[in-house]
Amino acid sequence: MSFESLFNILLIILGFGLLIGIHELGHFLAAKWSGIRTNAFAVGMGPQVISFRKGVGFCFKSSSPKVIAKCGKDANGMTDAELVEHGISETEYSLRLLPIGGFVSMLGQEDGKPEEVSADPRSYNMCSIGKRMVVVSAGVFMNLLLAILFFVICFQIGVHFEAPIVGQIIPGSPAANARSIAHNGGGENNKIVPGDQIEFINGEKVTTFQDVQIASAMAKPGVPILLAITNSADGNLYDYQIVPKNTDGGLLELGLFPDSTLQLRGGESAVSALAMLAVQYPELLQLQPGMKMAGICDPVDYRRNKDIAFQPISQFNQLESFLSNRLNSVTTLWAYGDKQVVVEIPTQIKLQILRPVGIPENAPQNYEYGFGGLVPLSEISYVVPTSPNIDSLEVGDVITKVNSLDYPRMGQLRNYLANQPDGDVHVSVLRSGSEENIIAKLEDGKLGVLLTSALDFSITAQPLEEVLTNVDGALVSTPTPIAGLQILGGSSLLGASTSISAELSQNDIVHTAQTWRQFIDQMDTATMNSTATGKLVLIVKNPTKNAEVIQFELPTALGKITGSTSPLAQQLFEPLYVTRHSDGNPLKALQMGFDETTNMVVMTYLTIDRLFRRTVGVDQLRGPVGIVSIGSKIAGRGFSYLLFFLAIISVNLAVLNFLPLPIVDGGLFLYLVYEKIFNKPPPIAFQNAAAALGLCLIGALFLVTFYNDIARLISGAV
Repeated sequence: MSFESLFNILLIILGFGLLIGIHELGHFLAAKWSGIRTNAFAVGMGPQVISFRKGVGFCFKSSSPKVIAKCGKDANGMTDAELVEHGISETEYSLRLLPIGGFVSMLGQEDGKPEEVSADPRSYNMCSIGKRMVVVSAGVFMNLLLAILFFVICFQIGVHFEAPIVGQIIPGSPAANARSIAHNGGGENNKIVPGDQIEFINGEKVTTFQDVQIASAMAKPGVPILLAITNSADGNLYDYQIVPKNTDGGLLELGLFPDSTLQLRGGESAVSALAMLAVQYPELLQLQPGMKMAGICDPVDYRRNKDIAFQPISQFNQLESFLSNRLNSVTTLWAYGDKQVVVEIPTQIKLQILRPVGIPENAPQNYEYGFGGLVPLSEISYVVPTSPNIDSLEVGDVITKVNSLDYPRMGQLRNYLANQPDGDVHVSVLRSGSEENIIAKLEDGKLGVLLTSALDFSITAQPLEEVLTNVDGALVSTPTPIAGLQILGGSSLLGASTSISAELSQNDIVHTAQTWRQFIDQMDTATMNSTATGKLVLIVKNPTKNAEVIQFELPTALGKITGSTSPLAQQLFEPLYVTRHSDGNPLKALQMGFDETTNMVVMTYLTIDRLFRRTVGVDQLRGPVGIVSIGSKIAGRGFSYLLFFLAIISVNLAVLNFLPLPIVDGGLFLYLVYEKIFNKPPPIAFQNAAAALGLCLIGALFLVTFYNDIARLISGAV
């Protein structure tokens, strides 16, 4: 872990401690205002490091020994008159070892011990109910006030958020299936496409992509939300009614991801990711963090004319649009300071996403990449330096067998390995044109390698005869075009014809396919020609020893492959940001801060509501470890991000502290309401039982969130 990461973690821990300390300061100031005797105010928890008491001064650890030496007894045992006589303050201020939290010790009030009351007129229990209500709620008030202050500072500085522009759309998701409804007299049946800008949600103006994510996550189950979206092609505004659906993570989502710029991210992780890509694609060795793709063109055109004008490009969705043409590579122009670099980036065909039947949602991989039910084998694209197979598996190995599993699909392979015990596993691979048998090591269900589709070999893994397809928003099992043909895994896909030939001469196949790209090109040609004959024939070489060539007459075409993919994933690029700021107007910043605090309060209550509705999963909750983990990453983005994050946490602390639960401030406030109505506090037995129940609830919540945090850290998730 780098020094910067450790420093950011320390910042978040101190910031979290500040929020709780401010909360306790609210109680302390209110208690002083109410005339309640306050014996101690501590910042942090655990053993005292340093303390201060008026009349004694600063002390290492507790001031009690000096007080006893001076006055003959501890300050807590003195009356007000004795304290005045000796010139000693009633309150000891202390800094504790652990920089988290704090507490206030008031006479006649002790958490979890309602029977610990006092007859002293300055005790908490002898104070009026109205003043006690102020004391109890003052901590929450201070947290909200601090949140407003932090938000005001952030909006004065300016905070970057992801822009509400559509980047990726998950196939089969609610957004992918959505069609526009009538708007301003027309515009029905339009699809949402990358580059579209989301303007309104349920009539409310959208300023950031976070607004979209929150609106979908907080939606009522089964109830559509209304989105007004500006189409990137014609500039018109269209309305969409979309019902968010549950995802693997337990949240309701639309299936939309924000767009990105084309500037490569910086930082250690970016350097590592680019280095890993360069091992797989040496063409990318020229790329460095911070470089920005500024132009793009067809490599054929560039080879003909090196002075060709590149098509300007600035957003990831524009790159995706250019790749909608099935190209072998793209030529890109990169800017880096005053320098410009031309890089030809290799591409691969963009296969269909196929959902096998019977695979759980939470499986390591519940989808495959393929074409009409045919799926390529898996190729090792990178061997992780810490892999137990660093000396046995190699980049370029194509996996043909693992134990008794022949010609596994990528998802099938990952799911299989995840359920195997650690230790030796027998792996067969194609390497340099021949098959080799290797005894590999399995650790935590993984080989320690990255996999990609083996598209340079026109060989199929175990085909899929049925897949899940979206029909009116529901996943339905549907036969693939090759269902019933009994094509074997390991078969070589030679090409296609428009009729079955008795002799099967070379003329029946345009060129024997050597790669998946060639096979799909031939399928496209045969599909176009089949419109005249009405027939489409798939030609396959059997993987058995006799290697017979078999012709399969298809009931329907396999489908259409459009577009290519580049190895530069969207995660490598900086997000496309919008800046929320007050334009230097402090009054506007104050209004924005107040509005943001109000929104966060409402959002926290909505989150609790959705937990009970089970549209927000318990596994989404974060504990202290998770908060520190997320916060340290946010702190690394800058001071305004750190303040914004702490403001959100401060609001959450306020809301959670004022819930009507025993132990927390909200429960104590309810006791005071009861006392006001019935002229007596709730029975001690009830308060003790409620306190025990409250501690159990808080303990259970701590265990759940702690488990979630550790599970995320182990898995590498945020």
